[in-house]
Amino acid sequence: MGVKSYIVGGYIRDKILNLESNDIDITVEGDGIRYALMLNKILNGKIEIHEKFKTAKIQADKYTFDVVSARKEYYTHSGILPDVELADIVEDIKRRDFTINMLAFDIKEGMIIDLCNGLDDIKNKLIRVIHDKSFNDDPTRIFRALRYSVRLDFKLEEHTELLLKQSIANGDIDNLSTDRIMNEIYLILKEKNPESIVKLMKYYEIDKKIFDGVDINIKNLNTYAKYGDVLLYRFLLFFYNVKKDDFDYLKEKFNFKRQYSKGLSDLIEIKMNLYTLKDDIAVYNLFKDKKIEAISAIYTMEGENIKKIVDRHFEVIRSLKLEINGDDIKELGLEPSPVYKKILDKIYYDKLSGKIISKEDEFERLKQYVKKVKRGEKI
Repeated sequence: MGVKSYIVGGYIRDKILNLESNDIDITVEGDGIRYALMLNKILNGKIEIHEKFKTAKIQADKYTFDVVSARKEYYTHSGILPDVELADIVEDIKRRDFTINMLAFDIKEGMIIDLCNGLDDIKNKLIRVIHDKSFNDDPTRIFRALRYSVRLDFKLEEHTELLLKQSIANGDIDNLSTDRIMNEIYLILKEKNPESIVKLMKYYEIDKKIFDGVDINIKNLNTYAKYGDVLLYRFLLFFYNVKKDDFDYLKEKFNFKRQYSKGLSDLIEIKMNLYTLKDDIAVYNLFKDKKIEAISAIYTMEGENIKKIVDRHFEVIRSLKLEINGDDIKELGLEPSPVYKKILDKIYYDKLSGKIISKEDEFERLKQYVKKVKRGEKI
């Protein structure tokens, strides 16, 4: 193509640190999309093109290639996405967040471009911004600084830490949309060690800024759920201390995705009713229709007695199934109605409490309930 291209950012940093990385960012001085199309002919991967942003993503084997045209960014206001224009590699490097992410490998020349002493900062394990307005321009860099600090076991350079504290105190995070804030929270929860990152959030009192005093949990965030989605599970651990009033406030402010809102609602309901879990039927009634991640969070956070109850729920109660269904009720002469659910629930409770042992017992109990309903008696 006759254009210059560079591998930039985290992949170079991680290679120097001998860390595995499968995400490769390529910056092209010229038409990035055309470059990506030609690259994909060689890689034979799956390509996605985003004309609006002049970017392309290629998935080839275990590697992901993000290809962009070199660009310059302008921040007109704190916290909003920048205006961009095409530029050369030098301007592209300058738009990046920290010196350790400002290295570029010139593919043609086979050499590293280090404009801001990123190699020294990697050697000295320091996270450093390159200008005093960096956190003000893009407050998501506050979260990223903490993530890199924990992930790489680096320290914030002294002046950078001062700028970070000033930015937090000045309320720059308030300029971020709630969607961008929650995206940063999700990225933290996807890390290997989110617990330490959230501790730093608390140390710098970031949680007070964005959650207005809602008590954020820092315990067990590094754990994995035995069942369900890990990110949702950690989200529920993160908000484990949330009360009903807090939930109403958070739901309105952050407009959580439906499954996250449902999970948090389930978690609060279960916590409020843990004292009712005295037998299998009570456990079934409380846990049925609840997100499995909410039950897993309860298991992780509560004491041994609750763990035993949750274990029984997962190992016994959830696996208990009825042999009969609505068709069997219909064959006994009842027209479909809400009473079907009532009958099936009663038989399920009987089975759960050990009153029904066999398949034959189950059908016999069904006949008895149907007869009672036909006679107008309560079941």
